[in-house]
Amino acid sequence: MTMRLLRRLDLVLLAAVSGIVAYGTVTVLSVTGPETTQRHLIYVGIGAALALTVAAIDPRLYRRFVWPTYSALGVLLVVVLGLEASRGSSRWIELPGFNLQPSEIGKLVVAVALAAVVADASREKAGTWRAFGRSLVVVAVPGVLVFLQPDLGTAIVYGAIWISIVFVAGARLVQLLTVGVGAIIVVLLVFDLLPASGIRVLQPYQQARLTAFLDPGSASDAAYQAQQSKIAIGSGGLSGKGPEGAAVSLQGFLPERHTDFIFAVAAEQRGFVGAALLLGLYILVVWRAVRTITRAATLYESLVAAGIAGMFVVQIFVNIGMTLGIMPTTGIPLPFMTYGGSNTLTNLMAAGLLLAIQVRGSAPEPARLADHELVRGSRRALSASSAATRQ
Repeated sequence: MTMRLLRRLDLVLLAAVSGIVAYGTVTVLSVTGPETTQRHLIYVGIGAALALTVAAIDPRLYRRFVWPTYSALGVLLVVVLGLEASRGSSRWIELPGFNLQPSEIGKLVVAVALAAVVADASREKAGTWRAFGRSLVVVAVPGVLVFLQPDLGTAIVYGAIWISIVFVAGARLVQLLTVGVGAIIVVLLVFDLLPASGIRVLQPYQQARLTAFLDPGSASDAAYQAQQSKIAIGSGGLSGKGPEGAAVSLQGFLPERHTDFIFAVAAEQRGFVGAALLLGLYILVVWRAVRTITRAATLYESLVAAGIAGMFVVQIFVNIGMTLGIMPTTGIPLPFMTYGGSNTLTNLMAAGLLLAIQVRGSAPEPARLADHELVRGSRRALSASSAATRQ
């Protein structure tokens, strides 16, 4: 049984993720040092072990522990809010040798919980307002707690996971438009109406980042990050300057060079060729994640894969976009590249979960074929969503 599952492993996804991890490790080493790189490799090693463990477990098992895990996430997020702020926000719980960021691990918890809620609701009737509202509540609770840390970037990722799942499940166009209108109203309140009345929702540094995005020529610290990032990327040219010649990265002009702006470092060192190679690997990861949606054996597993695919797409697009100056700086890490414990573990476990769904969905066993939530239900939901959009 185990050997049969191993033969169905998605080697393309494994190769793409391994390639990005290796690329990231080399890049981290080039701008930090052996000690930081060693710590990064420890995170990668633990993450790889967790990914293999997750891949070996039937995804249906996680569904049994959805609500205890979801409740534990809520408790951790509340605990984080009560801790002393570091660098303007409260996001980490200090453990011996490791800083746990619950909001990062929460990405997977939210994806699994949402998939379970939406799949259960589909047994009654797909696309009902009651099921739609229930899914909103499930994502809003941790999303608001994360926003209050404040961590706008991770809250956006939670929203992307939710949109991906409800879209694949067959949410109606009017439901999505309603949420879109609500989001516009919230943006107007946060950025205009409330500040005009003396109520500040965003922290000063968040406001500065958004202002810098709208006025990239300003002299603020937030604008400086984006300016140096674009200089680093542009100076890389076609083939790059190499690790020793990348002056912007090496001489400390680029802040957060091994975390939020690691793509700029890679582009300066390896040039357009290296950046294109990295983007190609990410395209492979996203393609295999989307492919998993259609290969899942059950609707629940298909929705989990959709949430993970949405998580990867938004993180990649926003992170690379902010290094290019086309997106505001939000602190969203670049999957498998950015240095850090919690985000490395989360992304590798997400890849392991995709593998678990694929190997059990590519050739379903008789017992799984009897499941009333076979992926045929997902395909019918997708068809219904497309029909509603055309109307």
